[in-house]
Amino acid sequence: MAHITYPATLTLLALSLSLNSLAFTPALTEVDGRSIPEIEWKTTLNKFQFDKDKFFGKRFTSMCPPTSQKASREKITTFGSTHSICQAGLDAGAIDAKGGLMTVQLNPNGDVTAGSAGATHASSISVVGHADAKATDQIYQEHIQRIKWDTKFTKSGFAYKHFIGQRFSFECPKAPSNMLVRRMVGTEAYAFNSVICQTAVHAGAITTDGGIVTVQMNPENRKLTGSVRNGIESKSGSSGQSALSFVENPVK
Repeated sequence: MAHITYPATLTLLALSLSLNSLAFTPALTEVDGRSIPEIEWKTTLNKFQFDKDKFFGKRFTSMCPPTSQKASREKITTFGSTHSICQAGLDAGAIDAKGGLMTVQLNPNGDVTAGSAGATHASSISVVGHADAKATDQIYQEHIQRIKWDTKFTKSGFAYKHFIGQRFSFECPKAPSNMLVRRMVGTEAYAFNSVICQTAVHAGAITTDGGIVTVQMNPENRKLTGSVRNGIESKSGSSGQSALSFVENPVK
């Protein structure tokens, strides 16, 4: 049988299609103006590719459906990372059989606490608001990504199109003395490819002295409005695949 060699361009195209097939668009529900993904009861973080090392210390918020499942007799707040998100919420007391809104945090190996489930997994998830708050917040703070002044959100490693409703914190440095103002689109809601730190100054989240900012991914917005705020001008235009906004930091 003859051996067929495919051109490199076709190989790259096949790889691209394979990677794209991993992505999906979950149904969304609105909670206090925030779009939250609706998930199935058995959904794990892997479904959203949120179980990778780069997501250590990051939090995932979702809406769980009603269930006939029962909570564990013993209250558990930390689980192996392959555990069902919703079952974790039920066992921790974050939700009941009616389902509801809940948030989990991915933690590195060794951060599974006593009385937890799945302690042999390489990583763990803790139910925010029900696990040890001090320990959970410390992991969160230790894994805040330190970025450059000109880092775009699309280069942060978190710009997945199915992360609508999720929030990511970054530590911005002090602006360089020769800072160049990059083109910016939007006011309060900004373009997906925004330079994080500069846009945060326009939004009033930080000053040019830098600091920690939290970015929320929102649905696409094709009609963003430009303005002049805090000495920086933004233009009108489209957000791209997701609009970004700046929200209060979850851990202070």
